[in-house]
Order: sequence, then C-alpha cells, then structure tokens
Amino acid sequence: MDYNEFCQLDITLRDYQQKAKESIFRRWNTADNILYQMPTGTGKTRLFTSIIRDVNVWGLRHNIIFRVLIIAHRSELIEQGSCCLSRYRIEHGVLAGTLKNMRDLNKSIQVASIQTITHPANRRLISDFDFDFIIIDEAHHSVARSYQQLWHLCPHSKKLGVTATPWRMNKGGFMNIFEAFIPSMPIKEFIQKGWLASYQYFSIPVNSIVVQSINSIREFDIEGDFKTSALIDVVDTMHIRAQLYDSYAKHAFGKKGIIYSISRSHSEHICKQYRSKGVRIENIDSKTPPKIREDIIQAFKNGEIDIIVNVDIFSEGFDCPDIEFIQLARPTRSLVKYIQQVGRGLRKNGDKRCIILDNVGMYVRFGLPDEDRDWKSYFYGEENEISAKKDLYRENLNFQNSVEIGIGEGNEDMVLIQDIILPPSMSNSYTISSKKEVCQTNSDEAVTDFNFSIVSKPFNFAKYVIEETEEGFYIVNVRTRNRMFLTRLKTMPGGVIMVHKEFDKKTFTIIKALAYSTVNSPSSRIVGTLRKEGLLWKFTDFDKTVSNMTINI
Repeated sequence: MDYNEFCQLDITLRDYQQKAKESIFRRWNTADNILYQMPTGTGKTRLFTSIIRDVNVWGLRHNIIFRVLIIAHRSELIEQGSCCLSRYRIEHGVLAGTLKNMRDLNKSIQVASIQTITHPANRRLISDFDFDFIIIDEAHHSVARSYQQLWHLCPHSKKLGVTATPWRMNKGGFMNIFEAFIPSMPIKEFIQKGWLASYQYFSIPVNSIVVQSINSIREFDIEGDFKTSALIDVVDTMHIRAQLYDSYAKHAFGKKGIIYSISRSHSEHICKQYRSKGVRIENIDSKTPPKIREDIIQAFKNGEIDIIVNVDIFSEGFDCPDIEFIQLARPTRSLVKYIQQVGRGLRKNGDKRCIILDNVGMYVRFGLPDEDRDWKSYFYGEENEISAKKDLYRENLNFQNSVEIGIGEGNEDMVLIQDIILPPSMSNSYTISSKKEVCQTNSDEAVTDFNFSIVSKPFNFAKYVIEETEEGFYIVNVRTRNRMFLTRLKTMPGGVIMVHKEFDKKTFTIIKALAYSTVNSPSSRIVGTLRKEGLLWKFTDFDKTVSNMTINI
C-alpha cells in the first residue's frame, strides 16, 4: 500500500499544513510510528483532521473501512477534535466520561480520552475495533504508561503523534515509541510569514531576588518540576503579587489575558489583588465544576471577563485567538509548560501583538519563545549544547588592543527583553528591537531604527547579550538595555550569534554563523573576544583591520 496515494490537496489548509500532510503520508511508507512537531497555534488539529479525511476518502474509493482513533488526555482537546471532525463532516463517536451523550460504537472513527479507552472495562473495545490509524494529540505525553498500552494492543496500526513540544524532563527522548520525527518550521519563521502573532516580552532582571530565590529551590516533584509547596513559600507573597499587578497595570492594563499561577490559593490571592483595583478577573483549576468552568470561559471569550487565572488548565487545548497578554506567575523547570503557556498568546488574530509578562524570569532558563530549538535532538534524547572545535575559538586569539567596557546594572523593574515588529505587509523582515525610551545612549538620544537586529542568548549569568545591527555589534545589558558599541564588522544580515565561554571561564568568544548547526563550518567567523577583568570588560577584534569604537554609558 502506497500511502502517498492517500494524500489529497486540501484547499482549506495553509501551505505549510499541506506540506506537513504530504510528508507524513510519505513517511508512513517506511515507518509505522511518526512524531510530528509544530508550534502551538499553527493548526495541529486541522492538520490531523485533514489526514483522517484523506484516509476515509481513500478507503471509500477502494471499498475499505479504515478504523481511526484520535487520542487526547483533556476534555478540551477531545471537544476540539470532535468539533473539527464535524466541520469536515466526518461522522465519529466519542469515548470520554464527560461526553457520554456522544458515544456511538457503530462509527469507524472514534475520539477518545486516554483514561477512558485504556480503562480495564474498555480494553475489549480496542481489540474489537483493531484500529488501522491512531492519532495522539499533545503527544509529548505519549511516553506515559497508559499510552504504552496502545502500542501493545495495536501493534500494527499506523500512529501519528502531534505536539508543539517534543521534550522530556528526564532527557529520555521518544525513540522507544516513535520511529521517525518530522519537525515543522521554527516559531520565528511562523511569525515572519504572518501565521503567528508577534510579541513584546517583558521580564524581571536576571539577578533579581525573585530569580535567585527560585533558583535556590531544591524540592522537586516526581516529574522533576518544582514542588508546589516550595513555590508557594517563595512566590506567593504580598510583595510579589503587588509586582504582578504593577507590571500588568504598566504594560497590559485593560487588555484580555491569562495568568498562570501555582495553586488554587495562589490564584485566589492574585484575584483578590486584581479585583481590589477594579479588574474583572476569575480563576479556574482542576476542581472547578465543568459547568462553572464553561461559563467562565464563555464570559471570557465574550469580553465579560478581562483575565482568567489558572493552574495548568490552559497550557494545552485552549483556543482563544484574541488573547492580548500572557502573565507568567508560576516558575517551572519544564520547557513544555513554558512553551505551551506563552504559545497561548501567539495565535494569530489580525495584527495583534501579544504582550508576555514574565514575572518569574523563565526566559533565563529556557530562552525566548521564538528561539530556534533543536527539537530533533530532544526527540533523540540528545540535548548537548553545540560545541565548536577548540582551534576555531583559540587560534590567533590574543587580548591586546582591547577596549574597556562598563555597563551599569540599573534597577529591578520589569524590562523589555524582546520586541518583535513586523511590517504591515508581513514580509520576511523580522526585527528585534527595544523601545526607544528603554534603549538609550549616554546622551539621552534614542537609538535609531535598524533594518535588522539579531540577538545572542544571554551570557555571563544571563546579564548580557550580543546584538548585531546594520551598524555593527553591540554588547547589551539585559536589565537596563544599555548598549555599548563593539565593532563595525560586516556580516550577512541573517544567521545567529553564539557566545562561547572559554576554558578560563573569564573569556567569551563571539561567533557569527548561518545557523547553530553551521558554527563549525568555514562560513562562520569569529567577531572577537570579551574578557572580564574585575568590573570591566575588555573587547578584542578578531579582524585587526577593523577599528574599535566605544560609547560611554
């Protein structure tokens, strides 16, 4: 059977969804179990629904009834999948405790909760159906024991897992259950092409007391995340809750948003804080009765409520495109939770630009939302940092003709970390800049706009980044946004900047490459080195023909 023949052109799909579908059918010719990654808000449900329609149509044309199972772990995901099938006019039944009225075992296509389908009372159903295809939504959960029963009971079915975040806390990867991995475009490219919303990212300083307190926590739950009790002791305080409201009032007042909290008590405390200021806010957690939860969500979508505070309820499966801000009040050690939470605000809605308020400094641990993550390495369980050859960094480096740099630390207010600005035409230009009032020189003149801006990951305890513009390279203080000019070295306008810590732990080599994967190639070049001596930095150009310039700040 050639699965390429199943794939049909679906004019309702976006171009990248159609390409994804073609890749999945093609890969099914050589692999039974495939994991597909695409970001939150880019249409995973629509994609696998189109795949199911193609399977159904091909079967009807060849007088074959294919049995298909769609699996999810939350009622919101099950309802979402069922609604999408109905829009495609695909008849189906639902096997879930919360949707008993939709149970219909005569249908060859079933949407089921993993808890219901694997319950001992229902295992006979799996044998009776003998599913030909199984789709697993939010498939980063598929390593759980309950999902493993599907592999045992349906060994010959074609399986497709879809997720935005193929990452595991224990770094174990997914190779034990999936044979093949297909990644989509990175978030940055989805934003460039106008399929996801741009955003502004505000956060607390990386060396603030809050970040230091979170990093000092040594109590973890069974999954490896912070224990709730330990987080409450650190984060659920009057002072920090006041900071939550202050940052909302300053950067997102009157906008529609979601706050991620630690616990029910933390949510209630946040609601009390915001209500005292006249904000229309409600909270939801796992113990909220379904009818009350439904009413709150509907009121939120209708604009009758400004903010919903939740405890891990809206990390997956919640679709509300007009969310205008996300506030992170819950620290986590899970990359999955972080990406899923910020992703709730990136769903496209006109020319919306989402505001992300990171009040617990999560970007320091995980990077910014649009970072180009190596999901393939995560799939294979290989999370080693890309390390270049020693001679690439060490060869011909010296610390003569250096420039001393001093950048002030400023205060502990929320600062603008990243501001993605797309032109109305949604062309491929992708600018990361700072607000003019935030990023200034010592003469109080705002920095002029650039045609492009590329920023490295934070280094030296996440205090600094290296930024490249058309004017050249700068070192930027993450907290204050103060910038110091380094060199006019000309490179290509795209690519990445890497800052490599040398063995003496005081020297950092700045490298410009086309991508992280090409850092060892001849196309990459060393920009220069930074060496910390006391409270000062000394910068040395790699290319001695380039003259150094400085700005005193």
